[in-house]
Amino acid sequence: MTLVSEKLTQAARIRGIRHEMHAAGTVTRYWHYPADRVDAPAVVFIHGYRGNHRGLEAITGALGNLNIYIPDLPGFGESTPFSGEHTIELYSKWVGEFISGLRLDAKPHLLGHSFGSIVVARHAAESDDFESLILENPVSAPALKGPKAALTGVAKSFFWLAQAMPLKLGEGVLKSWPMVRGMSIVMTKSRNAELRSWVHAQHDANFNDFANRRVAVEGYNASVSDCVSNYSAKFKTPVLVISGGKDDITSPSQQNEMISTITPPVTHVDFAKVGHLTHYEVPGEVALAIQNFISNQG
Repeated sequence: MTLVSEKLTQAARIRGIRHEMHAAGTVTRYWHYPADRVDAPAVVFIHGYRGNHRGLEAITGALGNLNIYIPDLPGFGESTPFSGEHTIELYSKWVGEFISGLRLDAKPHLLGHSFGSIVVARHAAESDDFESLILENPVSAPALKGPKAALTGVAKSFFWLAQAMPLKLGEGVLKSWPMVRGMSIVMTKSRNAELRSWVHAQHDANFNDFANRRVAVEGYNASVSDCVSNYSAKFKTPVLVISGGKDDITSPSQQNEMISTITPPVTHVDFAKVGHLTHYEVPGEVALAIQNFISNQG
């Protein structure tokens, strides 16, 4: 029997239409997943570090009544890298140019997952070109202070070592199967063997989809040097926070502390038995939370 996550992903891929635009000095490839009606609300999804647009397709497959746009982050997937350093500041600028480049009739809702949550949080603190903000598995506190701080410290040293190596060897280390599978095993919390196998396959297929070593190292450094809490007090729109009670990046208490700093109305949906991979493990439930939230904004 086909997994729900796999069925939803397949449904999204049938629906997706590939486009490209120039934004912040990059050629940004993005996918539009048209809604079942022309005037449906639009949502821009920003994916996480080392992934690409594919990672958020399972959620997209359950949201046929929304116009969804998912770009590959510059330097990842099919989008070209920035000429300068891959920083949160530059990614935030890119989000603004991407939204403007879509030329939508109404402001979209804006979602960021994991690393993408930091990017959209900075953008939300500085801009008003979106209707509401959705943070999925937000990195609400510095990764080096999260539940797996020691593991993050090891990873940081690993990236430093990969950068210090000769180019070909360093890229090989970053893309090595033990690294990719090890991270996937740590983050996947489901005990369903078939689902775990599917998640691992998704990471195998997409986790090494970055342009070069510079992009991977700079992106990682950006991801561990910033967090949503640095911007949350400046949010101006309604916010939906989707979290996992077993998240190894940010603990429930850290999520709650970040939420307490937000002034606009906040809706918090927590999946107690899931970790950092809500987009893979419970995409249907995440989609329902998104749909309910957006419906309430109208």
